[in-house]
Amino acid sequence: MSIAKEAAAFFRSERAFHRLFVEMKRKYESLGRVGGTVSLQSFSDEEREAIAAFFGKDVARVSLSTFEKQLGQTKFAGVGLVALLEQYFGESLVSKKERLQAEEDERERFFARLVEEHHWFATIRSQRFVQTAYETNRDGLEAAVRLVGEALRRLPLSSYMRLPLFAQQVAGDPHAFDLSTLSGRLLLSALQAAVPGQWDATSVESVNELLQSVGLLREDILNFATCANILAETEEGPHRVFSAAVEGNVALNVPLREVLPLARAHPACGQTVYIVENAGVFSTLLDTRAPLVSTNGQMNLATIKLLDLLAASGAKLYYSGDFDPEGLAMAERLLERYGPAVTLWRFSLDDYMAANPVVDLPPERLAKLASVASEPLRPVKEAIERTKKAGYQEAIIERLARDIKG
Repeated sequence: MSIAKEAAAFFRSERAFHRLFVEMKRKYESLGRVGGTVSLQSFSDEEREAIAAFFGKDVARVSLSTFEKQLGQTKFAGVGLVALLEQYFGESLVSKKERLQAEEDERERFFARLVEEHHWFATIRSQRFVQTAYETNRDGLEAAVRLVGEALRRLPLSSYMRLPLFAQQVAGDPHAFDLSTLSGRLLLSALQAAVPGQWDATSVESVNELLQSVGLLREDILNFATCANILAETEEGPHRVFSAAVEGNVALNVPLREVLPLARAHPACGQTVYIVENAGVFSTLLDTRAPLVSTNGQMNLATIKLLDLLAASGAKLYYSGDFDPEGLAMAERLLERYGPAVTLWRFSLDDYMAANPVVDLPPERLAKLASVASEPLRPVKEAIERTKKAGYQEAIIERLARDIKG
């Protein structure tokens, strides 16, 4: 038996030394060298007596280097503290710095291997959710990357397919690419990097449009455009449902699957389409028989695609929304997308005051105004920031109806 093994066996037989050895091991791993001290304040009387006997005197703190020197005065002379601790615990001592470096090296090897196998992964490997996935379940992350790699090899699709059906084909699980899953988030991030354009992962309509650009539809039935007095055509000719609805002044909720095949759309009369944010306002204005579109509080993909066709026809788009951060943000998105084709409708300071703004806006909603930068919206934006109150377009519906009739 080597001297180091003999020394380790001796101290194992003296259980009063165990806690000291545990603390010295921790101190060495922290510092990466034989240094520092261990306080005996919380040690038991039995433990302190055994340590005092080893040193030949009472001590309140044990220096690791002093312990090593004292060890040299025993029959175990020549045994270093590191060798003793390694024999005592049956494992190699690794400093915290060495351990962290080893972990970082392993991380780099893992990601480098995945990037070599899946080149698209290089653009998103540093994203926080990817790094978190590595920490919590690296096997799950690798499986998700391989699954998304298979999905990307099939995209873009030659014809539209619902996302759950695509997931079923690729993974055997219709929910594999739900955006709440790791593979769903990886797929979305990969598409954001690969598909030209400015894509906002926090915007429902932006995400839907990104997926649609490669042939994937998240939902094509519940995703619908609400409109009235709009005529539309497919490549085969006029769309009979739109035509019949115009004849009866009937409102339509047109699912995305019916909007996508449309080749053209235009107002049934005149050159103006009035876009409103709220369904109640839309319903009231329906009596004017004006061409109308309702965003129903948010811009979904079906509505965007219908407005794209209307803008392409040369129609003038007039948008009226709520006087709150979300309403202003929607107005700005329309301005950015359609430029001079869209006109802000009833967004003046006078209209804001006429909307009787009394609803308090909490700080988290007011913070959204920081992203609204369009100059035409600045006066109302600053007024909302001052008053911290929202107004809603239902309060100015008479003004909206008068504008249409005029």
